[in-house]
Amino acid sequence: MTTLNTNQCGRIGEEIARNFLTQKRYLIKKQNFRKQWGEIDLVAFDKTTQETVFVEVKTVNQKSQANILPEEQLTPAKIQKLKKVILSYLAEVKLENKPWRLDLIAIELTDSQPIIRHYTNIYVNFT
Repeated sequence: MTTLNTNQCGRIGEEIARNFLTQKRYLIKKQNFRKQWGEIDLVAFDKTTQETVFVEVKTVNQKSQANILPEEQLTPAKIQKLKKVILSYLAEVKLENKPWRLDLIAIELTDSQPIIRHYTNIYVNFT
């Protein structure tokens, strides 16, 4: 794996996450839902649980970030921004009263296959 800048690494990670979720039979509804205060990487629908799933993707390139876990990049401040964007999305598409969850997909880019970890329901409705 060559050295990638942060944007390249993020784009590759989001594509890997999108393919990963599609293989697990999730329906991708939206990619990069943006508001002035933040962005949701992926919005999907879990056919098994019938939930809207907001997915935060964190990716590190092991060539340049060997001592960092992608999970460590999700901070409490980032979660608060995600909350605001999620609530905005739910209002826009009129899903406020439908079940939803926030997932994290952590990806480590390596010279061979990427390492993917999927954490479901990481912050249950921000209670």
